[in-house]
Amino acid sequence: MEVEVLGIRHHGVGSAINTLKRLDEFKPDFIIIEGPQELMQSLQQVELSALTPPVAILAYSEKNLQDSHFYPFAKFSPEWQAIEYAQRNSINFTTADTPLKHYFALQEEEQKKQEIPPLSVHHNPLEEIAKLDGISSSEVWWNERFEEQPYEDTESYFKAIMEVMKALRETYINEDYVRNEQREAFMREAIRKAKIDGYKKVLFICGAWHAPALLQYKEKKKDDKALITKLPKTKVNSSWIPWSNQRLSWHSGYGAGIESPGWYEHLWKYREESAKRWLSYSAKVFRKNKIDISTAHIIEAYHLADALSLMRFKTNIGIHELDEAIISVMCMGDTILLNYIRKELTIGNKIGKVPADLSTLPLQMDFETKIKKYRFSKSEEEKAYTLDLRTDRGLQKSLFLYQLSILSVPWGSLKAVRSKGNFKEVWSLKWTPEVEFHIIDKAIWGNTVDLAAAKYVEHIVQISSSMKEIVHLLDLVLLAQLFDSVKTIIKAIETLTSQSYDVHLLISTVIELMDIVRYSDVRKTDTQELNVLIDNLLVRVISNLSMACYGIDEDVASDFAKNISSLHERLIRMPQEEMIPSWIETLEDIAQLEEGSFLIQGTVHRILLDFGHYTPAYIAIEFSKALSIGQDPLQSAQWIEGFLKGSVTILNVDNTIWNILYQWVSSLDEEQFYNLLPLLRRSFSKFSQKDRFQIGQKAQKGLDLQNSVVEHGLEQGDDFNLQNAQRALDITVKLLYRGETYAK
Repeated sequence: MEVEVLGIRHHGVGSAINTLKRLDEFKPDFIIIEGPQELMQSLQQVELSALTPPVAILAYSEKNLQDSHFYPFAKFSPEWQAIEYAQRNSINFTTADTPLKHYFALQEEEQKKQEIPPLSVHHNPLEEIAKLDGISSSEVWWNERFEEQPYEDTESYFKAIMEVMKALRETYINEDYVRNEQREAFMREAIRKAKIDGYKKVLFICGAWHAPALLQYKEKKKDDKALITKLPKTKVNSSWIPWSNQRLSWHSGYGAGIESPGWYEHLWKYREESAKRWLSYSAKVFRKNKIDISTAHIIEAYHLADALSLMRFKTNIGIHELDEAIISVMCMGDTILLNYIRKELTIGNKIGKVPADLSTLPLQMDFETKIKKYRFSKSEEEKAYTLDLRTDRGLQKSLFLYQLSILSVPWGSLKAVRSKGNFKEVWSLKWTPEVEFHIIDKAIWGNTVDLAAAKYVEHIVQISSSMKEIVHLLDLVLLAQLFDSVKTIIKAIETLTSQSYDVHLLISTVIELMDIVRYSDVRKTDTQELNVLIDNLLVRVISNLSMACYGIDEDVASDFAKNISSLHERLIRMPQEEMIPSWIETLEDIAQLEEGSFLIQGTVHRILLDFGHYTPAYIAIEFSKALSIGQDPLQSAQWIEGFLKGSVTILNVDNTIWNILYQWVSSLDEEQFYNLLPLLRRSFSKFSQKDRFQIGQKAQKGLDLQNSVVEHGLEQGDDFNLQNAQRALDITVKLLYRGETYAK
C-alpha cells in the first residue's frame, strides 16, 4: 500500500491549492482527513455543494450538552477541497482522530477526579523558526512562506512542511503531549485499517504538526494499541450549522484559527491578480465611508506594495505589503483608517448557509422542549401571554423569555411594563423565520438556553466598553435569574467605574442600578452585592460632585441637573438612608458654589426646599439674589429654569417668590427681554396647560403684595396653629423621605 501524508494548515489557502493539485497528481483510492469519526455522520448527510461555506459541524455529548466541539470549514479549507474532490470522483473517505465518544468521556472523568493532563511548557515552536527567518511572528512567517507564495510543484511544497515539522518535533514537545500521542495513535490506526480494507493508494490530510508522526504507522502499531484500547465512552451527536468569517479566527475543534479569512478567500478566487483587485476593493470601502480615494492612489499603492515584496525577496505581494501600502498612500499614515479594510475585507462579514433540514442543534432541541413544556405556540399571528410571577410556572416562563432576550432572539417582547407590586407580565410572541436563524446562530454559546445566555453575557462583558450596555444587561440577567453572571457584570462595572473620573457617568450608572434594585422585589432577587456596589459608587459621587459642577457649559449643566434630581429622588426612597446627610451637605456646597452653573444651583435650591432643608423664607432670599439687578439676566434665567423644572406650583402658592420673579421680568429692558424670551418659554413650556393658564391669570393681576409670604413662610390667620402645623409637616417628611427634617 502506498501512503502519502499532506501536512496542511487548517483553513490555509495555499494548503488548499496545493492539496487539490496533489490529489489530481496522486489519484488516491482512499482519503483520510484529520477529524473525529463522529464528523462522518454529518459529512455523509449531504453533498458539500448543497452547503454555502463558511459552515461548521457541531459535535456534542448527548449526556452532557456542555461538552461540544466545533469543526469549521471555509471554501479554501484543504479538508473541504479534499471532501469535495472525493464526492466528485466517487472516492471513499473517512475522518481519523480521537473519537469524541472517548474524548468527552475522558474529559468527564478528569473533571470528576479534578485532574489535569500533564502539559509541557506553553510554547509555539514555530516562533523559533520565524525568529531565525527574521520575521516578527509565526503567523506572519507561515502565511508568507506557505500560504501566499507559489511553489514550483506540490511535492516540494509538502516536503518542505514535513522537514520543518520533523525538525521541530525532535526539539520541542507539543503543549498537549499526552492527548496528541493518543490522537496520532488513532490516526495511524486509520491508515492500518485502510490497508486491511484493501486500499492501494491512501492519502492522509492532517495538521502539519502531526504529519511526521503518521509516517510511523508500521513501527508504532504495538504502542498505539495500548493507547487506544479500553477507553471510556459516551454517546455523541453532530449537526451542521452556519459559520462566519469572524468565527474562522476562533480556536475550535481543530485548535486552529486564521487572522485573515477574507484575504484567504480573496486569494482562493483571484490568485493571479490578487493585489490589484484587493487595492481596488479597498478603494471602494474607503469611498463608501466618505474617504476620498482616486485611481492614482490605487496605482501608487500597488507600486509601493510591489517594491516592498521585492525588497523582502518575495515573488508575490502579500497582505502585509498591501496593508503597509494602504496605510502610507491611501490613509496618509493614519493606521486607524485601516480598520475599515480589516473589518470589511481582511476578515469580512460573510456568513454561511445550511439547509434547514440538516440543522438540529442541542440549543434548538432545548428550545423546542421548553416551548412544549410552557405551551407556547409558533404562531405567525401575534399572541399575548399573561404570566403570574407568583406561581412557579409563570416565573419559569418569564425566565425563559428573558434568557431569549439576552440572546437577542427576536421572538417575544414585554408589553406590560414592570412596576413595584405588579406580579404580572404580558408578553407578546410572534414567530418568524428569523427566530430559527438566531437560535442556530447562538448555538455556539451553549447547548441549553440558560447556558447559552450565561456564556453570551460573558462574551458581551468582555467586548463591551459601554457602561449603559452593561448595566442594561445586568437588568436582564437579574430578571433571567442568571445569578453567576451577575457577579461577572458587577466586576465589569467596578472595573469600568474605577478607571473613570467622569462623575456624570457615575451618577447615570448609580441611577440605573438603583432602578434595578428597586424593581427586583417582585422576583425576590437577592441584591445584596448590588447594594454594596451602589454604596461604593455613591461615596465616589458624593465626594466628587461639587467639583464636577464647577465651570461647566450649559448643555452639560442641563444633563447634570437632571441626573442630580433623579439621584435625589431615588436616594430618599432607597436603603441607602445613611448617605442622606452627606448628600444634603454636598447639595448645599453646590448651591453656594462660586462660578458654578446657575441652572444646577437653581435645581439644587428647589430640591433642598422640597426636601424641607431650606425654608420658603430662605429660598425667597436666595431667589432674590439670583434675580437681583446686578446679576447677568442670562444667568438669572438659567437659575429660574433650574428652580422651576419639574413643578410650577410654587409660583401659585408662594407669592413672595412670585413677586420677585414678576419684578425681575419687569426690570428687563426690551432687548434683554427678547434675548431671554426663548429660554423662559422653554422653562414654562414643559408645564401642564392648566399650570400655564393659572400663571397667565396671575400675571394679569401683577404683583400680589397683600398675600406675600411673611417671615415664617405662609400668611397666618387668627385660627392658624403654627406648632401643630410644624408637627404635621415633620411626620409627613419622615413618611415621604425616610429621614429627618433638615430645616435651615
